[in-house]
Amino acid sequence: MIRPVDVAHVNLNVTDLARAIWFYTELLGFTVAFQYEGAVAWLNFGQYRDGVGGLGQGFHDLALYQVPNAAPDDRRKRAGMNHLALRLRTAEEVDQAATFLKEKGVAILKGPQTHKEDRDRYLYFEDPDGNMIELVASTVEGWPAKYLR
Repeated sequence: MIRPVDVAHVNLNVTDLARAIWFYTELLGFTVAFQYEGAVAWLNFGQYRDGVGGLGQGFHDLALYQVPNAAPDDRRKRAGMNHLALRLRTAEEVDQAATFLKEKGVAILKGPQTHKEDRDRYLYFEDPDGNMIELVASTVEGWPAKYLR
């Protein structure tokens, strides 16, 4: 059996790379590690290798690939990625993010609310290409130390 220890990165297709870079850096706090203009950009949170950038240094949490065609209208009814979830430290940060995103003109799809299954505080919205993003924070006491294996 294979036992992954973490999600290494997520790659998303976007129709306008510059617009997507702006969205992910200015609204969600990513930094650009490296990019090929008009083709692909590798972004990270800066938490592991802050300041690392350039060819051969494309460490990333998120990659954005420019593609010519928008997602089909029925994408929510097809197999494929449903959404990208980014963990925040506290439930209060999720609520603050909702206010911030609304002020920036980003439509909130759902939330902030609390999932009944795991008691995570969450918020759903879309990037400019319709990729759904969830911001989530655990409300379970002792998270995460109590639950690490």
